[in-house]
Amino acid sequence: MRIALLTRRFDSAGGGTERDLIITARCLRDAGHELTIYAEEIRGEPEAWAVRRVGGASAGRTLSMLRFAFVAAPAARRDGTDLVLSFARAAGADILRSGGGAHSSYLRAARKWRGTPGAVTMRLRPYHRVQLIVERRAFGSHELKNVIAVSNLVRDDLMREFKLAPSILTTIYNGVDLARFTPASTSEDRARVRAQFKIPHAARVVLFVGNGFGRKGLGVLIEAWPHLKTKAHLLVVGADRERQRYQSQAAALGVGERVVFAGPVPHTGPIFRAVDAFALPSLFEPFGNVVLEAMASGLPVMTSDFSGVSEILPPSMREFCLPDPMNVHEMAARLDALIEAAPKLHAEARVTAQQFTWDRYGKEVDALIRRTAR
Repeated sequence: MRIALLTRRFDSAGGGTERDLIITARCLRDAGHELTIYAEEIRGEPEAWAVRRVGGASAGRTLSMLRFAFVAAPAARRDGTDLVLSFARAAGADILRSGGGAHSSYLRAARKWRGTPGAVTMRLRPYHRVQLIVERRAFGSHELKNVIAVSNLVRDDLMREFKLAPSILTTIYNGVDLARFTPASTSEDRARVRAQFKIPHAARVVLFVGNGFGRKGLGVLIEAWPHLKTKAHLLVVGADRERQRYQSQAAALGVGERVVFAGPVPHTGPIFRAVDAFALPSLFEPFGNVVLEAMASGLPVMTSDFSGVSEILPPSMREFCLPDPMNVHEMAARLDALIEAAPKLHAEARVTAQQFTWDRYGKEVDALIRRTAR
C-alpha cells in the first residue's frame, strides 16, 4: 500500500514526534508498504526515505502551520497515495495520530504552571488560536476514518473535546528501545556519573529528565525535597529558559547542594544506570516516553495521574503515582517510600518495559492501517 506520512518537521536526528515518525516509517516499510513523507521543514539527511517538501517560502510560524494543515493531505492524494497518516494537525487525513491530546486541553492545563495571567496571554496569541481552529477542522474532517491516541488519557480527552465516536479511536502505546536502555550490569556508570556531578557515591539519587520544567512538575518536586526523610539527591537533566529560577528555589529551600542541574544530556542511558529511582510528576503529560525508558533501565518510577504512561505501571508502582502532583507533602511521603522500595522493584520495572517494544507498536499501527483500508 502507498502510504503518506505527514509531519510539520522531518528531522532524521530529532526526538519526540520526529523520532516516532521515523520509527513508524521503518515499521511500515518492514511490513511491505511504500512510504512517502510530506514535511514543511526538512532537517538532516533523509536517509532512505522519500521526503517531499510541502509549502513555499517561510510565512512565519502561524501562517506556515495553517498552510501545511490544508495543503499537505491534498498534495499527497494528488501523488496517488492510498492512505494518509498524519502526525500533525492536518485536515483531510485518513488517520490522525495524536501524541499530545487536544490543544484546548493543554491551554486549560497551562494555568497550573503558568498561572492564570500567563495561560490567558498564551491562549490569546495568534499561533495558539490558529491551532485551535486547525485541530477542529482536522478532527471534524469527513475523510477522517481513525485516530491513534498514545494513551487512554489522550483517547478520552479527544472523545470529549471533539465528540468523536469511540469506534474510531484506538490507543497504541509508544515503544522503548530495550537495547539502548538497559539496567546497570556494573558500577562503572554509577561511579563516573556521580563523580562528574559531584554526588557522593553512597548517596541515593532520584533522576528527573525533561524540558519545560514547569509542565513536568519540577517546581513542586523541588518544593518537596526539604521534607524527604531519606535526604536523597535530585539530579535534573534537561533544559528550560528559567533554569536559574529553579536553582534559586532549591537554594532558598536549603537543598541547593542536593539538587544538581546537569543541563541537556544527549545520551541518557548511562545517567539512568547511575541513579536509584526516577520521578516525573507532570501536570500535563499525554504519555511520557522517558518514564518507559527509565523502567527499561531498571528504575522504579514516580509519575502522576496526569501522565498517560501511568496506565501501564505495574501494581507495585501504582502507589507512587500521584493523584495530585501539586500536593507537596504527599509527594515527599511517596518519594521516601519509592526510594526505600527501589532495590526490590528494579527487576519488575524492566519486565514491565519489555512488554512495550517498538515491534509491538509497529504491528498494531500496521493492523490499524489495514483495517482502515478495508
